[in-house]
Amino acid sequence: MHFHGYEWAGDGRLLAKEPERRPIEAARFGLSELPPMMTGWWLLRPAAQVRGTWETAAGAANWLAERYEEHTPGGDPQLPFEARRLRAVEQLEGASDVVWSRWVSDSRWSGHYVVVCPNRIWPDIPCPIRHVARPSVSG
Repeated sequence: MHFHGYEWAGDGRLLAKEPERRPIEAARFGLSELPPMMTGWWLLRPAAQVRGTWETAAGAANWLAERYEEHTPGGDPQLPFEARRLRAVEQLEGASDVVWSRWVSDSRWSGHYVVVCPNRIWPDIPCPIRHVARPSVSG
């Protein structure tokens, strides 16, 4: 098991373009950078959309925390940042995908995704990249 990171930030109204977010619309789906409707479907996207690959849940959670903090300074006041990061490690170690996303303004959406690969919910989806034995991003 390893982990792939993905991200998308932009005009949240674009999330209504559901055909681009479903693999049934293969042409649009493969070209779109909008987040898929299901986290495991990220693995169907081109390898160029992978922002990092990690061997450890901690490495993936650290990336998630760094990216989230960059896009949402101060984080979420309802959940202490370190508790959120530690929970992400637990979820990833349990083979569950992790999504940290939120509205950062009236129309701007920021989403950061770590997807377990191979994915237990979508076991027939192959790894989007030739997996290497070391992380592609520090962690």
